[in-house]
Amino acid sequence: MSEQSYRNGSSSADQWPAHAQTRTTPGATSAMNRGHVLPRFDPAKLRRHLPSTQRIRIEINGMLAGAPEAIPDATAEFAIGWAFANRFFASADQLGKVSNTAGYASLMVESGIDLDRLKYESIGWIPRADLQVEQSAMVSERAPRAVSVMSEMDAIATCRQAFDRFDNDGAKAGYIHAALASADEVVCVARDTRADAAACKVLGWAISTQFDCMSSMLVVRGVLDGLIVEAAARAGIPIVATDAVPTDRAVAIAAHSCVTLLGLALSHRRGLFVDSGHLGEDVALLSDSDEDPFEAPDA
Repeated sequence: MSEQSYRNGSSSADQWPAHAQTRTTPGATSAMNRGHVLPRFDPAKLRRHLPSTQRIRIEINGMLAGAPEAIPDATAEFAIGWAFANRFFASADQLGKVSNTAGYASLMVESGIDLDRLKYESIGWIPRADLQVEQSAMVSERAPRAVSVMSEMDAIATCRQAFDRFDNDGAKAGYIHAALASADEVVCVARDTRADAAACKVLGWAISTQFDCMSSMLVVRGVLDGLIVEAAARAGIPIVATDAVPTDRAVAIAAHSCVTLLGLALSHRRGLFVDSGHLGEDVALLSDSDEDPFEAPDA
């Protein structure tokens, strides 16, 4: 287009060839020629690979105690762990006959409990008043420091081994796992769509097999809540670890119950949120970084 034609108001569309008017982003044409970027899945063909959750009807001493939702792959263990976590019984000695189907479990317990109250507590209708831990009473009421059950390096190595097992068992697809491990091996792994459900399956397995939990560690993927920590403490598990962080209530219950909490287990900023003396100090620092783990990240 000449300078004169531009000054006379001639349209650029009249001056340039049609094929030169279209501007494309580099690589856009080749991307369009490739077709869809995201693959199309047929749920009907993948149904057997997809998580299937349902309400698990749990009866205790013939009375409906609750219907929590979970993946029905270990119904008996889940029901036992759920009942224990919600304090329907306190030890394996109080657990009697257990029967179950895919979506139903029946437990007989001998603990002289108030089933109605515990049922309402489990669904949140009334508070668990005896578990209210005041922040000011955390240190004064915590139990004496326990003897170490494994070294800090053993705990880190065990966490790494457990999370490797999680990855091989579908964690990359979104499953949430929990595991019971010693300093030497991972003895039990369970998965679900929620951390508390997976932890209940592990606890149920430990209770039903009367596994000695005194030298073990509960490893959980996801944020630790107070229910998991309190149940682990009652089961005699001295150490609870997570790749995330605990809630403030979980920290309070751990300090009150003398449970060691290891958080950010896969991070360079890993560290003890509650140190109750169960990990031997064979290294100077658990953290690989000298930075404050609670320092706010740069904006």
